[in-house]
Amino acid sequence: MVRIWLGDHLIAEYVAEPDRASRYQRVMTPKFTGLRITVDNAAGPGSASELPRSEQLWPLTVQ
Repeated sequence: MVRIWLGDHLIAEYVAEPDRASRYQRVMTPKFTGLRITVDNAAGPGSASELPRSEQLWPLTVQ
């Protein structure tokens, strides 16, 4: 589970494989310093979307 926070407010929640979630967090955190990106093993309540694959920012995380 990848969660994106603005302060104490959850603004996005995604489901991803552990490797992809970690890569996303590692690359996006320095680019968006105002946001906190967390990766947890816990499954969400079912409202989470799959981590974006084709958004403009996603190719930055493929290394």
